Amino acid sequence: MAELRVKAVVLAMLCTTSCRCGSEEKKPAQGSAALASGLAAPIGWQPLPPLAAAARQAAGVTVLGSEAWADTTRGCYASWLAMRGAGAAPDRLAEQLLKSITGEPTLAGVTVRDVVKPSAGADNGVLAFGFERGVYRGKVRAMLARDGKVVALACFWNQREPAACEQACTHMIGSMR
Repeated sequence: MAELRVKAVVLAMLCTTSCRCGSEEKKPAQGSAALASGLAAPIGWQPLPPLAAAARQAAGVTVLGSEAWADTTRGCYASWLAMRGAGAAPDRLAEQLLKSITGEPTLAGVTVRDVVKPSAGADNGVLAFGFERGVYRGKVRAMLARDGKVVALACFWNQREPAACEQACTHMIGSMR
């Protein structure tokens, strides 16, 4: 189940912008409030609830919160997801995730690059990487904790205005805490 954590975000973002990943929503446990990202979408970006719902659907673990935004005119998209699953060392979670992305049939054709992984033995760590699939390019940043909490942001774009989208994504990912 650990490999599903950030893969959920990657799956959701690689779906078409009409979000044909499914419409059922996995909500936080009853009686708990959804976490908010605290992220400010770039100017001109609007909330994109179907992408947030697709990420929740794909997660397969307890979703603590999800948000998504887009500037569809430019072809820019971002999805944030907070999840909790079984605990494991962040470096092992990162390895599982990377292997699952490159070996997942649903994600055929994904090229992962510029990978930064958490240190071995750390209680918390960051996994960051760039990816390409078809006309989409993007970046993922995930904060992994030994207790199973994962907070991830995937930001990606198509060929319409790649430079503007990449700049907005870099800023958004850089503001993630």
